[in-house]
Amino acid sequence: MRHAYDRGVRFFETADSYRGMPQMLATALKGIPRDSYRLMTKFSLRDTANPKATIDRLRADLGADYVDILLIHCVRSPGWAQEQERLRDEFSEAKAKKVLLAHGASCHGLQPLRTFPGNRWLDVALMRVNPVGTKMDTMSTRDTDDPGDVKEVVTHIKAIHGQRTGVLGMKLIGEGQFTNTEQRAASFRFVMGLGSVDAVTVGFRSPAEIDEAIENMDRALNS
Repeated sequence: MRHAYDRGVRFFETADSYRGMPQMLATALKGIPRDSYRLMTKFSLRDTANPKATIDRLRADLGADYVDILLIHCVRSPGWAQEQERLRDEFSEAKAKKVLLAHGASCHGLQPLRTFPGNRWLDVALMRVNPVGTKMDTMSTRDTDDPGDVKEVVTHIKAIHGQRTGVLGMKLIGEGQFTNTEQRAASFRFVMGLGSVDAVTVGFRSPAEIDEAIENMDRALNS
């Protein structure tokens, strides 16, 4: 984490369901000025009984007074917005109190993704995107190994970005399945070449992987 920060990375994300990771992130960022980076975490739908208490716990786990972005984690139903209306209201109230600065959802599946364009509650949308559809959205309500529909996903990404919702890309390296450098570089070029993805999240296991991703991003942005 410190290597990433020293290399200029200023956006860090985790999730409540990534056991132990929010606390590890808090430890890694301890002592770094809070206003010098952005934090995103994700709210598990298993914890909707007392959203205020859960949001407070998420902030405590991160050692942060506020969270820059809080997402409803892994929406799969086309009716997610109506089903989670109370939770969305709680997020909006927390935003009004500046406990969080932006709210949104992470999407898993074409059925919920089709409802994202036109949803003005979404400040931020986290979506799966890469050039070949690996670990991307299908019509299934579960994650599968079937290739996702890249063309449809890209169409929705552009529409969502066009309504001034922040678009974040994930699964750029196919959840680790892009095992050679050129595959990974090609994915960065594709995603950043869309012109409608504002930032991306990539998981790393070593400083070398961070360095490669920064190089791929630099080349993609300057190509």
